Amino acid sequence: MRYFKLLVFFLTAALLFSQEGLSDEEKALFKTNVIVPAPSEIIMALDMLSDVKWKEVVTYDKSTNYSDNYKIALNLGVRVAQGFIAIQAQDRKNTGEMFRICRDLAENFGAKSDMFVNEQQIIKLLDENNWTELRSILDDIHLKVKDEMYKYDPDFVELASVGGWMEGLHIVSKALKSNYSPDASVILYQPELIQYFSEAVKNIKTGNSNNPEVKEIAVMMPEIGRLTEVGSGNPIPSENVARLYEISSRINSLIVSQDKTDGGPADAGEDPQKWFFIYGAIAIIFVILFFTRRKKGGSNE
Repeated sequence: MRYFKLLVFFLTAALLFSQEGLSDEEKALFKTNVIVPAPSEIIMALDMLSDVKWKEVVTYDKSTNYSDNYKIALNLGVRVAQGFIAIQAQDRKNTGEMFRICRDLAENFGAKSDMFVNEQQIIKLLDENNWTELRSILDDIHLKVKDEMYKYDPDFVELASVGGWMEGLHIVSKALKSNYSPDASVILYQPELIQYFSEAVKNIKTGNSNNPEVKEIAVMMPEIGRLTEVGSGNPIPSENVARLYEISSRINSLIVSQDKTDGGPADAGEDPQKWFFIYGAIAIIFVILFFTRRKKGGSNE
């Protein structure tokens, strides 16, 4: 199965299932091989359906501060999706940033530096505005990284796919919410894909699924299905789109939230050992000052 289902096949799958021209055999084949399109194809599909201002619909999440592999996998999927959006928006700064962040996250799963195009070449392609080549490079990278992730745990590949798909839902529903079009809304109709992810999340091992982000995705998948199950070719109501945006925004916030660090105020009260040493040091200082003052006072008598 191909890596990150992303927002790429997110839209393309919907288009395929809404086309009357496909035979039952072709539809069955696609259902068996759920991930067929390349990531870039989905962006292009959305462009054909709606006038999307890409720079206005995406917020780039740039943290790499995650300690658990399941969460790193989810975020890698999100960042790859955002990388394709940055390329589609021809956003030089964020394209370069997302390449770097994807590399940093992928290294947690054993991805080697030789899997990635060096930074100077990326800069050269950006200077040349060679967005087609950049898109091809990112597509190639996510396939290579998928193989490394699979060696660690097949669950991580599924989680990365879910993370990318959920970011796709977030971006697409945001675009439609701000500029609703009944014709464009049909891209959210994707029953086979939603069923696939619902089953994938259910089958993830307990050690990976018993976490807040994965639990929330599992809980919300049935509602996502209900909101989009309007029948092939029918527009999804604007109120459903608004609810999908609300759901995906909440899940996205959970996924990209950073791990707490010892230096942040959010850790106050959560690391007793740290505060034990801090208060101990303060107490020692006060004791030293107390005896120093007593000694000075005694010498003056």
